[in-house]
Amino acid sequence: WDNHFHQKLPYDFLPINFFSILENCRENSLNICSVNIGGQVMDMEKEENLLKITRKILKEKQDSKNDFINPKIPKDSKVIGKVIFGKKVQIGKKTIIIGPTIIGDNVIIEDESLIYSSIIGSDINIQKNKTINNSVIKNQKDESNYKNKFIYLSANDIFGEKKQTYRFWPKFSYTRCFKRIADVIASILVLTLFAPFIPLIAIAIKMTSPGPVFYGDKRQGLHGKEFYCLKFRTMISGAHKIQESLRYISQVDGPQFKMDDDPRISIVGKFLRETYIDEIPQFFNVLLGQMSMVGPRPSPESENTLCPYWRDARLSVRPGVTGLWQIERTRRPMKDFQEWIYYDTEYVKNLSLKMDLKICFKTAKKMWDNFIRQF
Repeated sequence: WDNHFHQKLPYDFLPINFFSILENCRENSLNICSVNIGGQVMDMEKEENLLKITRKILKEKQDSKNDFINPKIPKDSKVIGKVIFGKKVQIGKKTIIIGPTIIGDNVIIEDESLIYSSIIGSDINIQKNKTINNSVIKNQKDESNYKNKFIYLSANDIFGEKKQTYRFWPKFSYTRCFKRIADVIASILVLTLFAPFIPLIAIAIKMTSPGPVFYGDKRQGLHGKEFYCLKFRTMISGAHKIQESLRYISQVDGPQFKMDDDPRISIVGKFLRETYIDEIPQFFNVLLGQMSMVGPRPSPESENTLCPYWRDARLSVRPGVTGLWQIERTRRPMKDFQEWIYYDTEYVKNLSLKMDLKICFKTAKKMWDNFIRQF
């Protein structure tokens, strides 16, 4: 049929539309038989469509020696999944490239970069410590203007096994020694100060909402060691089940949940939260060495796995009753999770006695202001 078709119609004949094909076939005495087929039309000018068709082609492509031009890959770099390289590609140290990805000719990828599910055009220099995620970089201008998108991968996705990169300090440094001494002293003082009020708080909780006085949930501490983080219960029983039905109206991004006038919070619980009194039981965790006065917010494993570099940074220290993120966050729409990552890593990077004192001072001021606003 194909030979018969081309005998009647020239090879260079390409009509503008389908009706022109039908007309020419009729003029040349060719019978047309039509059948319904499934298909999809995609605009290849759009980045998401180009990435979609690339993933499909790479997924279906069978492995063969002719599929790849293998560049020289440093020992401390990794190429994972289906990745096609062009000619003369240079890969820097501690670089991770995850397929499906296509790298064009004469591309230079500098040290400590991460490229994930993207297309990199020819003659482009990917700068040091750059993350390219689900994007098409057609020229150097695209690379320069590219803003890193947050990428959620587990350590298994990258290394194939659990691999931590915790930060460590000398044994007799402030972080490992003197900070712990200060935590013990501070927790004893706070628990002694609030000891007369704990029975009164417990009675108020029991009178206004059925259920236990304390709420304990599993959290990850130093180097990922799990513990039960204690708080005064501020919500009704079964609040975690209701949360899933309210998830779509959460006012913050990322894994945490927050909404104004949360129906799960009891009357007394609202006061305890606004004044931060609900967190007083966490000083028992501090006394036991599971938490610190100051540190990243204690989080469960399900939240920590969303970003491995952030997880390993924040688990390098004990989680805190208060922290840099808690006092500096802006609550801007769709920015809360990014700020959470930023302030946690900044704290671990610049941890010092001066920073801890500054955070404690700002926390005390914030607590006092919130307490006064209740009356």
